[in-house]
Amino acid sequence: MWQLWSWGRRPVTWVLVVEPLVFGLIVAASVRAFSIGITGVDWLYFGWLALGATAYLIATNVAAERRRGRDGNATHVDHTSLIFFVAAILLPVPLAIALVILVRTHRWWIARKPAYKFLHTTVSICLSVVGVHAVADWTALSSWTPGQTNLAPVGLGLAAAVGVYFAAQALMVGAARGLASDLWDQPRSQRPPDWRRTLRLDMLGTLQDNLEIVVTLLIALAITCAAAAWAPLALLVAPIGVALTVFMQRHEDLLQSSTTEGRTGLLRPEAFAERAAKILDRAARSHVPTSVMLVDLDHFKKVNDTFGHLVGDQVLAAVAGELRRSARAGDELCRWGGEEMVVLLPDTDLDEAVAVAERIRAAVEVLEIPITRAAGGDPWVMGAKDADGHRRSEEVRTVSIGVATMPEHGMTLHAAMKVADDEVYRAKHGGRNRVCAPERAKTTAAA
Repeated sequence: MWQLWSWGRRPVTWVLVVEPLVFGLIVAASVRAFSIGITGVDWLYFGWLALGATAYLIATNVAAERRRGRDGNATHVDHTSLIFFVAAILLPVPLAIALVILVRTHRWWIARKPAYKFLHTTVSICLSVVGVHAVADWTALSSWTPGQTNLAPVGLGLAAAVGVYFAAQALMVGAARGLASDLWDQPRSQRPPDWRRTLRLDMLGTLQDNLEIVVTLLIALAITCAAAAWAPLALLVAPIGVALTVFMQRHEDLLQSSTTEGRTGLLRPEAFAERAAKILDRAARSHVPTSVMLVDLDHFKKVNDTFGHLVGDQVLAAVAGELRRSARAGDELCRWGGEEMVVLLPDTDLDEAVAVAERIRAAVEVLEIPITRAAGGDPWVMGAKDADGHRRSEEVRTVSIGVATMPEHGMTLHAAMKVADDEVYRAKHGGRNRVCAPERAKTTAAA
């Protein structure tokens, strides 16, 4: 938790002020609930919801972990709000908070975020629960029975509950994310023209994120109505939650497949350009260099002509895999076309980029690629050494790499890639299997 101080003065101040207030609300609501009394019906609902939540968590653990890993630091929508919203209306506050703790403790093991951020999100969920419970107490929901004919006041109460649940988390999490933005450290005159839009996205997420949250809450509302009529229907949180999570994972997989190239698994140029634009926008605000390298396979046409295009595809896939292993976390990799691949290196100057490029060049040079021959399917290894420790020349797989840095060698990605392409040309004419960079004559080659 000591890492909280690395979050920044503004978000830390927000947390230290707001979280104690939320804890105070939880204590006050819990004291009131115990003074009224927790009934056997309350425990019955808690048991059904806890059972449904357990089934949901077990069934979605892998899918949720993959979604969280894919989202990274971006806004992540967890469908556990199906459980929390139902609990907020049907349970007294102490039992609802106990259910939140149960579910969030399980989610911690796949959270992939600092403890202080995870705790702040958990506190925001607790605020939503307390807020929804207060709406239920103050509206017709408190006296609602399944056979009631005048449903207008109940509908208004449920709509208010959805609004309060959404608003409480938007306020708590959005404020922290907004206050943590580095935009506040820049003079207003130096902020990018669309800085307000960037800040808004940081705070509230995308339209798709918010639609997913609202749809989840509306489904939770329907489950609440069903469970109010018959308690065992609270178990619906499990199958409906599983279906929703699996559907969203498959939807995201489909979107991802449209952004990545099938043979290599690297980004397509269009998706690469979108991600590069965001990286360069952040780099411009932070005044840090960004480097780009163009990786070109040597004698690739000879591979296709000698062994066929299927072997050529296998070589491309193997080299792309080596690129992923040799690149760093946060680097963006793209198959630009043919045998060319591009690596964008955020927060990286020319010297560091050349070092990464040399590491990639050396890794590809010793790469051994399992190949299956046509006409019989005999397996062999491209790049393997013979008995004397040498490779046959037609099996040697190497790359020539050109490197450039922004803004030193161009203010735009297009300009920097033009410089990197020129350096690839220089590497090819210098003997191939080497890294070249401009101006400083940064050239390394295989011995």
